[in-house]
Amino acid sequence: MTGNNENTAERYSVGPPAVSELKLELSNRDIPLLELNRTPVIIIEQGEIQYVNMALANLYNTTRSAFLHAEIDKTFQSRGLEQMQCWLDLPNITLGENLMLDIQLAPEGHPFRWFNANFVFTTWNDTPAIVGFLSDIEDKKQNKAVEQQLRQSQKMEALGRLAGGVAHDMNNTLGAIMGFTSVMLAEIDPDSRSVQDLEQIMKACRKGKNLMLNLLGFARRGKYRRENFSITKVISDVVDLLSHSISKKIAITKKLESTDIEIFGDPTQLHHALMNICINAVDSMGESGHMAIVMSKITLNSDITEKMNDYDELNELEDGNYIKITVRDTGRGMEPEVVNMAFEPFFTTKPLGEGSGLGLPMVYGTVKNHGGAVILESKPDEGTSVTLLLPISNHASSEMPIAVERKTPSNSPTPTVLLVDDEEMIRHAGKRILEKMGYRVLLAEDGMEGIRVFSEHKEKLAAVILDIMMPVMDGEETFLRLKEISNDVPVLLSSGYSKEEKAEQLIAKGADAFIQKPFDMKTLKDSLTSLIESQNAVRNG
Repeated sequence: MTGNNENTAERYSVGPPAVSELKLELSNRDIPLLELNRTPVIIIEQGEIQYVNMALANLYNTTRSAFLHAEIDKTFQSRGLEQMQCWLDLPNITLGENLMLDIQLAPEGHPFRWFNANFVFTTWNDTPAIVGFLSDIEDKKQNKAVEQQLRQSQKMEALGRLAGGVAHDMNNTLGAIMGFTSVMLAEIDPDSRSVQDLEQIMKACRKGKNLMLNLLGFARRGKYRRENFSITKVISDVVDLLSHSISKKIAITKKLESTDIEIFGDPTQLHHALMNICINAVDSMGESGHMAIVMSKITLNSDITEKMNDYDELNELEDGNYIKITVRDTGRGMEPEVVNMAFEPFFTTKPLGEGSGLGLPMVYGTVKNHGGAVILESKPDEGTSVTLLLPISNHASSEMPIAVERKTPSNSPTPTVLLVDDEEMIRHAGKRILEKMGYRVLLAEDGMEGIRVFSEHKEKLAAVILDIMMPVMDGEETFLRLKEISNDVPVLLSSGYSKEEKAEQLIAKGADAFIQKPFDMKTLKDSLTSLIESQNAVRNG
């Protein structure tokens, strides 16, 4: 060993040396000096760790032996290894050349930590090696990850509010179109050429309605029901449906839990979410490929989430038992920048007109709304893996609400319905539909007017159709005031949003049913007829 030992020790003790200052040949004789270094040091030779100083071992509350002779592909995270390998593969690399990068590493059985590393190509006991001077940045990375997660959460929340508002307004617009079209179809001569045109209008409206359901799903306002249901059955139903509708050259395999697993939430929404994922997988594979759906149980706790700290999504989950559903395909995969934007609403890689960009955002919103998380992993030409984590139900089976017995109102020759909605076009369309169905219709443009009209005509009302989202007085306050005046008239709630918590709360307080906008004549007729028949059954029972 050459040079002044005291100066060398001083250089090592103050931190990572500059490349120009580094001794290019190291050996066992330098260990005492490396131990004086307050900076963590690691030496790698032929893919194995040959030395670490105690400064590095102490960060993990372990000994040097936990690192020694460990293979770096089991100690380093893969992204850092790939960068190191690319560097080492450079032609004519010489002693003293260095690579600086952020990397995660840990001995087996310990959580990974982030380091800013300065790797230098050198020799160790006359054999080519890499010495790494590491600066611990775990706290800084954790703070940055929390900040990024917060920003992403705030952005998605803002987009969700925007998406929910757009979907609500569009559903009102579609409701008016579907309403008037339903009336025209009922009145027009069945042999008229215009029938086909009107049916195409209805078809376009229904397509728009499904698009709005996706948007509401992303906005996390798309849960219609809350009940215990078999997620095993949902997966099987999706696979059965796909097997009859995709190319026979695409193989589908499924591996499910032997016992039935129940989730608490909406089976229709989760069926839709899983179908979206599978359709994306099929589209990415083209005419042939393999898609696997794997289901397993997993228990999440702080130790597990810490070991899986590559997935920020897990940090928001509560500890407990989850079902893990992974859909893997052998498709073309995605670039990292595409993966990062995959859950953004209206972002799509499909050709113009072939994709709405709402499939994965809907999946994200639906799974989040069920207390779960979505993990997306993909590499170009290596396929894509989408993992859903959903909490296993610990709810008792929900009971049906007890019917409220009402006093018998006086019968009127023509049943009367009160429609309370702040949207003028919904009131007009609703009036035309109800009149076509044989009802006399009273209209109110807000809750205050609705209460006044209700008070004046309560004895002859057969039902009230009440919008939930209104200015002046919203649907909740209006409903409670109506019940104070009379508990004898059934109330059908209506909203451009789906059956969210507010609607469910009102149903628990005595509202009779819910109808999702937009609706056509048949849907409204079925809901209203069922409501009034139930009232008559209670009255006559």
